[in-house]
Amino acid sequence: FLDINCGCPIYEATRRGMGSAMLRKPRALAKMVAGIAADSELPVTVKIRLGENDKKIVVDTVVDYLHRAGAAAVTVHGRTAEQRYKKAADWAKVGEVARSTPVPIIGNGDILTHYEAHARRTESGCTAVMAGRGALIKPWIFQEYKEGREWLPSTEERVGVYRLLVSYMKEHFGDDERGRRKAWYFFPWHFDFLNRCV
Repeated sequence: FLDINCGCPIYEATRRGMGSAMLRKPRALAKMVAGIAADSELPVTVKIRLGENDKKIVVDTVVDYLHRAGAAAVTVHGRTAEQRYKKAADWAKVGEVARSTPVPIIGNGDILTHYEAHARRTESGCTAVMAGRGALIKPWIFQEYKEGREWLPSTEERVGVYRLLVSYMKEHFGDDERGRRKAWYFFPWHFDFLNRCV
């Protein structure tokens, strides 16, 4: 599938009219999605937030427009752009959206454990859930979800996860000087998340 991320609240994206800034113009967003969906051999999905801020909750309108534009599914992050990651995700609103539209809704926000993933999916009525920071903190959350059990890696197993990440980075960026420079840009960021799981 081809996913269009209109949920990113980071200033570097929004100042250019990208990411969650696209929620300000739902019709223009839907027109863009319709154009992409019409020419894409892959299903097109779109990630959005509830709105720009608490006073501008536009998720229902945006989901309706995206559905009519041909989006195969919509991921709804349960916060506004202004909230970024400061408040708890509003899963009541995510569930309300999921129950009110024929387009499949993928719920997102505060999925940090496999327990939360199962509970949020069941309680909200979402077709699926998406882990963001939870997957960065515990890349094995998907294995836990699939197996329905928690995995507490030993030191050796955790080092194995780090080594696997390094091999993926080498494969993606290359093992030359330029590739290592790009990989080392991301390593501290990933390790910061990985070390949050104790």
